[in-house]
Amino acid sequence: MLIGIDASAGWIKTKTGAENYAKNLILALAKIDRKNQYILYSPGPLDADFGNLPTNFKIKILKYIKFWTHTKLAWEMFRNPPDILFSPSHVLPPLSPKKSVITVHDFAWKYFPEAYSKTSLWLQKVAVERAKRKKAQIIVYTQSTLRDLKKFYKISNSKISFVPMGFDRMHYQKIKACLPAGMACSAEIAGPYILSVGRLEKRKNTAGIIKSYLLLRQERKIKDKLVLVGKPGIGYGEIKNLINGADEIKKDIIETGYVNDKELRVLYSGASLFVFPSLVEGFGFPILEAFAAEIPVVTSNISSMPEVTNGAALLVNPKKPFEIAAAMSQILNKSALRRSLVLKGRSRLKYYSWENCARETLKVFESL
Repeated sequence: MLIGIDASAGWIKTKTGAENYAKNLILALAKIDRKNQYILYSPGPLDADFGNLPTNFKIKILKYIKFWTHTKLAWEMFRNPPDILFSPSHVLPPLSPKKSVITVHDFAWKYFPEAYSKTSLWLQKVAVERAKRKKAQIIVYTQSTLRDLKKFYKISNSKISFVPMGFDRMHYQKIKACLPAGMACSAEIAGPYILSVGRLEKRKNTAGIIKSYLLLRQERKIKDKLVLVGKPGIGYGEIKNLINGADEIKKDIIETGYVNDKELRVLYSGASLFVFPSLVEGFGFPILEAFAAEIPVVTSNISSMPEVTNGAALLVNPKKPFEIAAAMSQILNKSALRRSLVLKGRSRLKYYSWENCARETLKVFESL
């Protein structure tokens, strides 16, 4: 069987959760499957991790132009269609084989359309509607996304496959290291700190994190700083106003902007706790990253977060800053609770592996 995969995620330099999912899944498929033939379609050279693919994996460069999926990839599907086309990003080209598979990551664009450009919203809408029209098999990796898929598009169960997400826990394992001296705010991050990772925006509830932190700091013995990792997004104006209005505590709220993978790993390892009260998530990779770094987690009791954590984190109403602050206070003041959450987080990681994700995805291909 010839399986074509949109591998453009391996070409993108700065990867988000969806691109990392695609990259790691492709590499895991390369480790477990020697029977089927694969073609990886990309607008340009894939990154170095794709340098040692087995002989049944071929890379085909379709030179980048705007709307690459809808033009170059579509034309290739017309001229040389594989038996199956897999799109890990959930966008199928207008022309695609009868047997096609996509992964739908989330419906954040339905809940927070203001966070997306008009072009992006159009592409998101077209992607799912096109997959439904073409009767593509749809992979989801959380029950939360599955519910949204049925809610918004009423797709039958037979066209949906549940495949557990993968994760490499060794990559974010706790390490002893100092932040690189060249990192802009490394000198400011001294002493204990609470960590938050994600774009500074409304959907990630960054304003709620700051409000809850200001409440937490009313406890005199708590001096932990708040480290916000991520670029500004929609609603950043309110976030900046909250920081500027924090008086003497303002200096303890540190924005790092974008950090590279090595810097992020060091930041996880040094944190006293991880706070992630997002308003909607397709999955929430940072939660697993925190579990791997052995730090306790406070996250939301809505969307996919309860399912991902499965009892290994303190769950809160993300719209109630006092509740978030109280959960953080419990972790910082109760060492037994902290140890318990770390152990539960470590145990929860056993459920997620790229090998299992690849095997279950391969079963989907072979069932068509």
